[in-house]
Amino acid sequence: MAPNPPGFLEHLRNHGYHPRSDKHSNSLSEYIVSDLLEQCSPIRQKAAAGRLVYSLNFKLFTGTADWKVDLVLGEPPPGQTPPSSPTRIVRTPPSTVQIAIELKSVMTEHRKAVKNRKRDFEAHHDHVHRYNRRTIGGGLLVLNGASVFRSPLRDGPTVHRNPDDLVRHCVSEMRAVSQRSSMDGVGLDAKGVIVVNFDNQDWSRAEYLSAGNVPRVGDPLHYDAFIQRICALFADRFCDH
Repeated sequence: MAPNPPGFLEHLRNHGYHPRSDKHSNSLSEYIVSDLLEQCSPIRQKAAAGRLVYSLNFKLFTGTADWKVDLVLGEPPPGQTPPSSPTRIVRTPPSTVQIAIELKSVMTEHRKAVKNRKRDFEAHHDHVHRYNRRTIGGGLLVLNGASVFRSPLRDGPTVHRNPDDLVRHCVSEMRAVSQRSSMDGVGLDAKGVIVVNFDNQDWSRAEYLSAGNVPRVGDPLHYDAFIQRICALFADRFCDH
């Protein structure tokens, strides 16, 4: 089982959150890669053999359109050597993309922000599957369940009057993002939600929420289900049987 990545909390505790920075998404991407290697033997085996690499902030081209994807994994470029350890994966732009994951956050102004994030995820899977119907399009939402949040773009903190209801609303919106059950369908192949309690004032108190309206173990939106679904789809679409 893959619990919510603890290293991401350490990132928030050490660096905080800035909406105009990609440091938080880069950090989370690295922990997703780590969890895929640990939890998914098909991915681990291909990475160890030098047949799978990863990259961050990758421009995925489809015709004349391009889309910057937070995290991609795919076949290596020609001449790429295997990693030095069987538990590692080489970071380099792939020659073809097999997994493309979009990471989005809703830290404050939840009802407005989640509408935009929902549109982002729908556009993401459309672009990914125009690139290749076999490519696994994933979407992970980081959701803030704190009662207050201080944005570095504002003078003072924003109070969230009913944070648990805001979490419920945003999780419901994420459930409504299209998800396909086959390569002939339309939607994300895998989606998930992780909920943090983070006010962006006292960074040291960052934690994951496990009570209230957050996805629990067994929920299709739980992080563990997200990792396992990507693994199963990868094994089915890109491994020899």
